[in-house]
Amino acid sequence: MAQLSLGEAKWRMVRRALARKRFTFADVRDMTRHDRKHFEWLVENGFFVPAGDSLYELAERGRSAADLGYYEYEPTPRPPAPPAAPAPKPARGKKG
Repeated sequence: MAQLSLGEAKWRMVRRALARKRFTFADVRDMTRHDRKHFEWLVENGFFVPAGDSLYELAERGRSAADLGYYEYEPTPRPPAPPAAPAPKPARGKKG
């Protein structure tokens, strides 16, 4: 397990969410062009959890990351590689 940085833009969103019990995207927005992408990433990775009609709550993972901007990262195991296909046989030339 490793600790990774959220990055400043995501960290600011998490810090804004600390002040509210429930919030919308507009409440935590940082007014940059990548806000929607950062917000969706935070939801997908469990920092924010949906709490109803366009409302979200800060999850425990988000609370722990809000302090220093670091979060625990545990990589998901890769699925096993498919077996390699047999090599094609060389074609033989015709006599004639």
